[in-house]
Amino acid sequence: MANHKAKAIHKPPSRIRYEQSHPNVTCRLDKDTHNLLKQRLEDLGGVSFADFVKDSLGLLQLKMPDIDEARGEGYNQAEEDYAIWYYCAVCGKRIDMSPNGNGHKAMIGYMKEHGWGHSTCHDH
Repeated sequence: MANHKAKAIHKPPSRIRYEQSHPNVTCRLDKDTHNLLKQRLEDLGGVSFADFVKDSLGLLQLKMPDIDEARGEGYNQAEEDYAIWYYCAVCGKRIDMSPNGNGHKAMIGYMKEHGWGHSTCHDH
């Protein structure tokens, strides 16, 4: 019969000190409570469970994301993605148009009058 000994896992001294000064904490939760905890962590901006516990103990001050700031970021991203604009033929600077404004309507009219359309529509 062969003598099988498990090989000891070597841990550097710094890892041993870290584990001693930062003990592991575990707990069991029912599925609903676990889902509620995950949602709360997401609502707080994706904080870690450790930071959530520190906040609960008063050791850390978490803050909910500012709704106005988040709304502004969303608006800026949508404006960047969906803005209607063109470059000035004289100075080359960007000119932004308001959707359904006079400039936008003029652009639509110009494109229609000059036969702009889908390439597949022009193939027929």
